Amino acid sequence: MQTNKLYAATQTILLIGFAVTVFVGPGDYVFAPGSSSKIAGNILGAVGVLLIILGFASLRSAIQIAPEPKEGAQLVESGVYKYLRHPIYTGIIFCVIGLFLRQPTVWVAVGAAIVIVFLFFKARFEEKLLLAAYSGYADYRSRSWGLFPGLRR
Repeated sequence: MQTNKLYAATQTILLIGFAVTVFVGPGDYVFAPGSSSKIAGNILGAVGVLLIILGFASLRSAIQIAPEPKEGAQLVESGVYKYLRHPIYTGIIFCVIGLFLRQPTVWVAVGAAIVIVFLFFKARFEEKLLLAAYSGYADYRSRSWGLFPGLRR
């Protein structure tokens, strides 16, 4: 499916672009970074990395960047997936926000917003594919959170 490759390539390009912006982007600050914003950014980033690691560990061989379910893979409802349907996306979002809090420039804010909006669209597209691929996905979706704890959709 061509759309899957497009989503995977777009995600890779956006994350590389965001990283470049964080490290070499211009420095027009949205607000002056202080120790509290840097601490909050570190905490959010650490939680994001932990979610990504837990997501990888739960998915094991079913992991891939493309939103289409991997051929022969089973629906994962254990580990962190017991609670969150998209913990890797959530982890990326937490990392992006954490990096913004550490480097709150206009361009990092724009890059973060683009990555976050893209992941929301990708998660919605992926949900449609998962509903079609797994008969138990609708029930799983009703029992688990979407991208953020407390949000079902």
